[in-house]
Amino acid sequence: MQKSRIKNLSDEKIREIARKHFAEDFPNPERRGCPPRSEIKLLADKPLKGKDWVLGHIGFCSPCYRDFAHFLHAGKKKFRVKSGR
Repeated sequence: MQKSRIKNLSDEKIREIARKHFAEDFPNPERRGCPPRSEIKLLADKPLKGKDWVLGHIGFCSPCYRDFAHFLHAGKKKFRVKSGR
């Protein structure tokens, strides 16, 4: 029964669950071990130039994940404006 329920989840619903999980389930109110926001922005803007440890950190720190998601969204928005989409 569990498998049929999983099959009925859409890709978008799975992405929504994952975003919520990473954004909320790893609190770090003191921002311990967090990279500078400039490093998070670099990873969002130019993934090949980003540092591996920053990517790993984002997966276990909700505040940094939210920063990363914000920078990704802002970059996509800027691209759409430049390209006229």
